[in-house]
Formats: sequence, structure tokens, C-alpha cells
Amino acid sequence: MAKDPKTDKTARDTHYATLRRQVRDGKRERGEIPTPDPRKDRRKETDWTPPQLAPDQVRLYGLHTVRAAIDNPERELIKLSVTQNALVRLDIGPVDSLRFPVEIVTPQDLDKQLGPDAIHQGAMLETRPLPVRRLEALKDSPLLLVLDQVTDPHNVGAIMRTAVAFGAGAVITTMRHSPTESGVLAKSTRR
Repeated sequence: MAKDPKTDKTARDTHYATLRRQVRDGKRERGEIPTPDPRKDRRKETDWTPPQLAPDQVRLYGLHTVRAAIDNPERELIKLSVTQNALVRLDIGPVDSLRFPVEIVTPQDLDKQLGPDAIHQGAMLETRPLPVRRLEALKDSPLLLVLDQVTDPHNVGAIMRTAVAFGAGAVITTMRHSPTESGVLAKSTRR
């Protein structure tokens, strides 16, 4: 069966998903399963507070983000916390041959570290921030992008994706009033 390139689903997948929804809705109508309250957001019920990080440490998460960080020779890696399934999907070779420690965890362990809203895909990498470059190192770059007081990491990530598309050599931000390197920023650049 041919897959729809936009959704990566076949007609069969869509058909069975429709059947599953019909069965679930029928059970709700008969009172066999409860109807969820749409006003209630279950993720906000948790009293999650982020664990303290060392000031020179960053947590990156998500398969593409973690893979890109591992492949970056300038990145100093501290520890990879990963589920067994995500380790297979990362395809980084035998754990024994890696230059950093690897800890096999459950998805719930990562939820405790990253929070209930983080889409970690079973992988979290603790690392040092990338080194800050001096302006002299960018003199051969044909295009530089300068941001002033763009504080939302999602927006900065989207801007960085666009900068790469236009061949920018660097994105320059201010020391204050700009987001620090984080998992949210890194994940936003990989969409």
C-alpha cells in the first residue's frame, strides 16, 4: 500500500484508526469508559520543579538533537541518559566504545529530569555549552544575523533554522535578554 508522503500513513492505517475511534466513542456513549474533561490539562496537575544544573551544564533532549550533539566534535559530552529503544534508534554503536558514559533509564526517569511537557523521545544528553566565538573568527562569513532582545527560545530556534537555510555563518545574540543554550532552544532548531 502506498504511503501518503505528508503523513507517512497508509490508507489502511487511517482506516484502522477510524475504527478504533468509533469503538472508543461507542464505549464512552454506553458509559463503559469515562469521558475526559477537556477543561482539565493533566500535565499541569504535577508539581514539577526542574532539578538544579551546574552553571556550565546543558541538558539536550530528543533523538535528532542528541544525535547532532554527539556528532559535533566541539561539544564536550558529560553523560547520555537513554531508554533502550532510543539507544537503538540513535544508532551510535556499542555503548562500550563511546567516549562518554551511557545510562539506560525509563521514560519516567527522563520525565522527572525534564518535566512533563518535554518531548524527549527517550534521549537526554548532559553536556557543556558550546564555546563562545569571538567576532574575529566570523570575518569570512558571508552573512551574519544579529538578534537583539529576542527572548523566546522557540523563536530563536526558528530564526536559527532560517539562518541555516540562507547560509548564515553565525547568529549573534546579546548576553542579556536572550535565551541561553537549552534543550528547548536546541529542539526548536531541529524541526
